[in-house]
Amino acid sequence: MKTRDCMSTILEEINQALAAFDATQGRPVAIELGERKYTQLVLDVAHLHAAGGELTHNTGRPLAYKGLEILRDDIHMDRVRVI
Repeated sequence: MKTRDCMSTILEEINQALAAFDATQGRPVAIELGERKYTQLVLDVAHLHAAGGELTHNTGRPLAYKGLEILRDDIHMDRVRVI
């Protein structure tokens, strides 16, 4: 099956947050997602898997975040923050 050609909105937001991260603070260790963003990421990954895709840089880039914890923030529903 064909995988998605474009990156999901939440993955674009994560990429932007990582690009904006101040490297002088050290290496990022986690991505904190508000509850809505976290849920969207889970749904996007499930959709990707159902479409026959794999978690590679060619189908949405989750492997780019290997080694980073994905944390859920139940207070700030729409937050995307790199820690």
